[in-house]
Amino acid sequence: MASADSRTRKPIAVTLLMAEPAAVVDPGDAEAAAKLFKALSDPVRIRLLSLVRYSPGGEACFCDLAEEFDMPQPSLSHHLRVLVSAGVLERERRGTWSWYRVVPEPLETLESLLRPGGPLADRPARLSVAERDARC
Repeated sequence: MASADSRTRKPIAVTLLMAEPAAVVDPGDAEAAAKLFKALSDPVRIRLLSLVRYSPGGEACFCDLAEEFDMPQPSLSHHLRVLVSAGVLERERRGTWSWYRVVPEPLETLESLLRPGGPLADRPARLSVAERDARC
């Protein structure tokens, strides 16, 4: 049963703290980042990216990459195609072989989102219990 006090209380306005507008990821950047995260969400693709990045001259031939993986050629080609489609790798045909190199800009986009102070890695300011209670 409700007490007499609870029936006479008036509702109070509550203000929600939102992130600073500059810290919020805009829809276009969120879409691009999601595509990159999805492309990089497989351990084979992470290894491929690393192998290409640290190959002599910054590029690697499919034939060299294939030696590093115990999987059929179509499976490896699929993983490389996903990375190329996401814009993380570039592919250049030279004769019968494909050569791959890292495209730095998409990775820089992810870095800007994840670095300390970035919109996905920034730690929100902690309020003391008294400050939090005063806001409510």
